[in-house]
Amino acid sequence: MPVLEEPVTVSIDTILLATDFSMVSEKATAYARGMALRFASSVEVAHVFDPAAAILSEEALLGLPVGDRVRVQNDRLRDLCHTLTREGVTTHAQLSQAHDPARAILALARSTDAGLIVTGTRSRNGIERLFLGSTAEKLIRQSACPVLTVGPSARWPARGPLVFRNIVFATDLSAQSLKALPYALSFAEDSGAHLYLCMVVEEQSLTPYQREHLTQGFREGMQSLIPERARDWCTPECIVEYGDAATSILAAAQRLDAGLIVLGARQSSFWLSYLEHGLTPNIVANSVCPVLTIC
Repeated sequence: MPVLEEPVTVSIDTILLATDFSMVSEKATAYARGMALRFASSVEVAHVFDPAAAILSEEALLGLPVGDRVRVQNDRLRDLCHTLTREGVTTHAQLSQAHDPARAILALARSTDAGLIVTGTRSRNGIERLFLGSTAEKLIRQSACPVLTVGPSARWPARGPLVFRNIVFATDLSAQSLKALPYALSFAEDSGAHLYLCMVVEEQSLTPYQREHLTQGFREGMQSLIPERARDWCTPECIVEYGDAATSILAAAQRLDAGLIVLGARQSSFWLSYLEHGLTPNIVANSVCPVLTIC
C-alpha cells in the first residue's frame, strides 16, 4: 500500500449546522459549538422546512397555518443563533423550504463553502426507514465535505472548545475507507488524541496463529501508510476485531472510551444501502460518540 500524502490540516472556517430543533439536534448543536470554538469557525445554522413532513408537527396538530408554522421555525432559528452568539460563536441563520431537506442542505454547504456539516440523527429501521429514508444518511453519502453526525446515543460534550482524547479510525482497507485516514490523523494531531486503527474481520473461525499473522500484517500495512511527518507525534495502536462489523466497531469505541469515530462512507443508492442494512448508518445511530464520515 502506498504512503498517504501529508495529513489534511484541520482548518474549518465555516461549519454548517443542520437542525430540526429536536433533542438530538440540541446535542449536535453542542458539538458544533465546541468545534467552532476550537477552530474559530463561523456557523451557518440551517433549518429546512418541509411542508410534507410538517403536517405531523406539534404546530400542525394545533391547527396553525403553514405561514405561522414557518414563523415559529424562524423564531426558533433566531433564538438558537442568539444563544450561540452569546457563547462566542459567529452565526448566520439559514431558513429554507424544500421537500428534500438533504438536497437543500447540500446546496447550502456548497454555497457557503462549508468545511464541515454537523447534524443529528434519530435511529430509523424497518419499514419506517424504507419509506422515509434518512436526511443524515443522504448527507453522509453525498456531501463533498466531511460530515459529523451525532446519534441519539452519543454523549453530551463538555462545554468549551471540543477536544478528542481517543479517536477510532475504522477501515476495511478499501480505497474509500482509507480516504478518511488523513482526517483521523489530523484531528488526532490537533487534539493530541490517542489514535486507534481498527479493522473488523467477520470470519471468526481463525486459529490463534492465523489471527496473530493477520494482526501483524494489518499493523505493518497501516504503519506503511503513515506519512513521515506524522510519525514524529503519532504512534497509533492497531486493533483487529472479529464479528459483525457495526457491532464490533461500536463495542471497540465504547471499550476505548472514544470521543470520535472516523469512517470512509461509500456512495450508494438508497435502495442498495437499505438492502445492505447500512453499515455506516447503523454505526451512526448507535454510537456513544459522534461519527465523522468522509465520502
